[in-house]
Amino acid sequence: MSELPWAEVFAVLALAVALYALSLPQGGVSWWGLAALSAALVLAARAVEPSWGKVVCLDLAELAAVALVWTAGTGDAVRAARRYLWAIAPAIVCTLAGQALIGHAVTPPAAPVDKIALCLLLVGFALKLGLIPFYFWLPAVAAAAPPMTTALIVSIVDIATFAELWELRQAAPWVFTEHAAIWMAVALLSMGGGALLALAQRELKRMLAFSTIADLGLLLTGVVAGGPVGLAGAQIGALSHALSKVILFGAVGLAERRIGEPVTLDTRGLAARMPLAGAAFVIGALGFIGVPPGLGFAGYWRLYVSGAQYGGPALLGLLFLVAALDLLCYVRAIHRVWLGPAWVAVNGAPASLAQATLTVLAVGIVLLGLYPGMFTTAVGFAVAVVK
Repeated sequence: MSELPWAEVFAVLALAVALYALSLPQGGVSWWGLAALSAALVLAARAVEPSWGKVVCLDLAELAAVALVWTAGTGDAVRAARRYLWAIAPAIVCTLAGQALIGHAVTPPAAPVDKIALCLLLVGFALKLGLIPFYFWLPAVAAAAPPMTTALIVSIVDIATFAELWELRQAAPWVFTEHAAIWMAVALLSMGGGALLALAQRELKRMLAFSTIADLGLLLTGVVAGGPVGLAGAQIGALSHALSKVILFGAVGLAERRIGEPVTLDTRGLAARMPLAGAAFVIGALGFIGVPPGLGFAGYWRLYVSGAQYGGPALLGLLFLVAALDLLCYVRAIHRVWLGPAWVAVNGAPASLAQATLTVLAVGIVLLGLYPGMFTTAVGFAVAVVK
């Protein structure tokens, strides 16, 4: 099946991150340099034909993202950056070695090379994406780094890595078809574990991080199931994931800057003080979990159909269970944190450009869900603005 224009999508997201950061500073000159470098390397990777050049660009983007976390300068940020580095360094080694072993052949190499390549690729991509049981770096980064740092990592760098996994599914299908049980086990463990861990969080940025793990597990089920429906669902779901996470982390970042402390489940009534940020969070959350008419629905119903075709009622039931947990998680956050009378005071003037950026993205998610044909036009217009 055809691939979405990921380079254009990432360019739009990078522009959104930059506009937000202009209004609500995320760091100094080093932050801007590393953020631009990460985005540029991802865009360069998408521009290169499938080759070692693409892999190296994405690996360098991951390392630049580690440095980006480090620039926050706090003790928690430095510790989070170290955790991220401990994940990314072996992940780079594993994915490079695994791809070297499989080469460009569409058929598996002789045993035991095929098993070694599988293990290397599985561990490498799981570490890069923060899948369970290799998720230890992602919640730490989300809690310690500025919101747009985390948004850039989970929406651009990680989704670019997921796009590489999607392409591997087509270039070397045997990696998935002959070892589907292992990949599906990682996907289901990430889905269920991520959703339950998200429900256990009180701080919203950590909740968003664990829900990211659950969602990537769901997207992985589409890659494993394969076929036009599963792969299309994974692509569209990844696009919705990227857009939604910029909105969600951005809305929480706006709230934290105004109240001067982390947003938790004990923070009440934020939408009364910041209606645009509250509306953006609600729309981003509903789009993220696949509630129509958001863009996520277009991807997730395909994933449910492919799950039913691939694993029957049992797998479909598990997908619905995780969807229910996600819904509960975000409805609780919306009800307790954003709705109702305000319990906290806000300081300073609203960051107008940041709010406008989140509003445009939120409207875009709804419009793309209602009129999917607008996607190409919207991306082309945004890229023209960037240029």
